[in-house]
Amino acid sequence: MPPRARNQTIDLIRTFAIVLMVVFHFIFDLKYFGYHAWDIPDGNGWYQFRNLIVGGFMGCVGLSLGMGAQLRNGARDPRLTQRVLKVAICALITTATSLALYPEAWIYFGVLHFIALMYLISQPLLDRPRLAAALGGGMVLLYWAGVPPYGWPFEHLAHVLPGYTVDFVSPSPWIGVVWLGVALGHSPWLRSDPLGAWKHAARAASPGRHSLIIYLVHQPILFLGFWLIGLAQD
Repeated sequence: MPPRARNQTIDLIRTFAIVLMVVFHFIFDLKYFGYHAWDIPDGNGWYQFRNLIVGGFMGCVGLSLGMGAQLRNGARDPRLTQRVLKVAICALITTATSLALYPEAWIYFGVLHFIALMYLISQPLLDRPRLAAALGGGMVLLYWAGVPPYGWPFEHLAHVLPGYTVDFVSPSPWIGVVWLGVALGHSPWLRSDPLGAWKHAARAASPGRHSLIIYLVHQPILFLGFWLIGLAQD
């Protein structure tokens, strides 16, 4: 959609998550190339930082799905198959790239894999915001209670999966976060586009309109840059 036809509030939230993601991966790559020894991504503070980023992306997935369903008045999304295929293909590219870069910690279920799944399994809830809110909130509460455990159901495949992966989105609690976003996507407050009145909204939200391509290319660009710097230093 052209910028003026989009909800700038959602794009700005997505832009915020993208900026944090690039910063996070920049610091991670600094460690990978030996410039520091901070405990990223799993150390105290860094783990929470990553969860903030994932929460921003997953919340936006739910918001977009919920608001889109409301605007279509219950009609099926005619571009659903195209969207799922596009994200699924990009997820496979991410997996293949991670196998080359991190063969001992390749990505088998990361952000894009999760989003493709959510496009499919969230369809029955898109016109039922109250049910989406109840199920989403219930899943988050169950996660806090330890049911199901983090990483379910992939622990049953531990014998064929790497013991550690550089990007993983656990179905619990993130399915719940998406479904809470679906419910909020039906709110008149969001449809009014509260941040869209900011005169710089369209320009500032530009990364959010191109989030998939930024997600795919930013790490190769960072890796290439650090590799070239290393060559220049040798």
